[in-house]
Amino acid sequence: MTDKQTYTALLHLPLPWFISRMDVRVEAEEAHVFISHHHEQMPCPTCGKLCNVRDHGNERTWRHIDLWQAKSFLHAQMPRIDCPEHGVLTVDVPWAVPHSRFTKGFEARVIIAIQASKTVEGATQIMKISWDEARGIMERAVARGLLRREELMMPNLAADEKSYKKGRHFVTLLMDLDRGRIYGTAPENSQESLEAVLKTLSKAQKNAVEAIAMDMHLPFQKAVEAVFHDNMPAIVHDRFHVVSQMNDALKKVRNDEAKELATQGRRDLIGVQQMILYGEENLPKKYNRRFAKLKKSELKTAVVHAQKEVLRHLWDCSCVNDARRHFKQWATWCRKAANDHVMKVVNMIESRLENVISYCRHPISTGPLEGMNSIIMAIRRAGRGYHHAKSFGTAIMFFCGGLNLMP
Repeated sequence: MTDKQTYTALLHLPLPWFISRMDVRVEAEEAHVFISHHHEQMPCPTCGKLCNVRDHGNERTWRHIDLWQAKSFLHAQMPRIDCPEHGVLTVDVPWAVPHSRFTKGFEARVIIAIQASKTVEGATQIMKISWDEARGIMERAVARGLLRREELMMPNLAADEKSYKKGRHFVTLLMDLDRGRIYGTAPENSQESLEAVLKTLSKAQKNAVEAIAMDMHLPFQKAVEAVFHDNMPAIVHDRFHVVSQMNDALKKVRNDEAKELATQGRRDLIGVQQMILYGEENLPKKYNRRFAKLKKSELKTAVVHAQKEVLRHLWDCSCVNDARRHFKQWATWCRKAANDHVMKVVNMIESRLENVISYCRHPISTGPLEGMNSIIMAIRRAGRGYHHAKSFGTAIMFFCGGLNLMP
C-alpha cells in the first residue's frame, strides 16, 4: 500500500475526492496532504442537488490527527458550485464541519481530551493546540449538540443558580429532573435569565411541564408566571431550602442564648451547634447523651430545635390538606413561643404556603441539581474560575447537558 493509499484509507476519503500529492517535512515533523476531486459536478450544500462546479476558492488548511509523531495537515482548494436555486456556494467537505480549521477526527479527539481532563487547558497540552482553538471546538460541540437534541417532554424541572467567580456573579440553570441533566443555562439569576431558558421550550414541552422545583427566589417564580401564563405548572419550593432557613434561625437562637448564659458562667450551649443541625434520625451516637440532656432542658434552643423537627414532618404529610393543617398547628405553637428569628421563618413560609405544600402532589426538589453541584464546582476549579457567565454556561452544557457532541 502506497502512502497515498494509506492516507486515503485512514481519512475514509470518499469519491470524488482523492489525494493529489503529499509533502512530508521531516525536520518540522509535519505531513501535508493535498486533496483534489475528479468530477465536474458536486452536491449543493443547501439542497443536495448535483450542480456544476463553477470555480475554486482559495486553498484551505485543516489540522488532522497526528500520524506517528508528525502533525498532519490537509489542504484543498474549495470548489464552488452554481446552484439554480441557491446561487454560488462553497461545497461542504466530508472531512470537516463548515467554518472549522480542524478535521472531524481531530475535533473528536479534542472533545475526548476535554472530557478526560475536565478542562480546556488540559486538552491544549494533550492535543498541542491553543486555548482559543480548544475553546472554539468546545463551543461548536455544544452548539451541535443543542441542534441535535430531541424534543423530549419534561414533566419535572428544577431551577437554581450557581456562582462562577467571587462576588455576586451567577448563571441560572434549568434541569430535567427525570433524566438528570441540565437543559439550559443563562447569565445572571434574574427573572429575565430564567425566562430566557424557559422560552426555548417548545409549545408541546411547555404544556407537558407539571412542576418546577426552586427555592424562594421571587424572580424565578415571576419568570414561571410570565412564561406559562394560564397553563401554570406547580411551583414547588425546595424543602431543603425551607429547612435551611429554620436551621439558620436555630443557629441564631443558640448564639444569642449562649452569650446570655455565658454572663451567668454557664456553658450549656458550648459545642452543640453542629449537633443541633442534625435531624434526630441521623444524629451520631457520640451526641446521644448530650442531646438527651438538651431535650430535657427548658432552654430556648431546645424549644426551637423541637420546632425545627416538627416542621420537617410537614413533608411527610400524605396530602395537601394534611400539610396545611400541620403548618397551621406548627405556626400557632411558634407564635406562642414568640421568638423573633423563628417568626421570620413562619411568615416566610406562610406567604408561600401553597408552593411549599405542593410537594405533596409533586414530590420533587432541587436536590438532584444540588447533587450535580460537585461536578459543576469541579468544572469551575479545573477551569481556574470563569470570567464570563456565557463561557461557564457552555462548560456546564458540555459536561452536564447529556448532549451528542461529536462531529
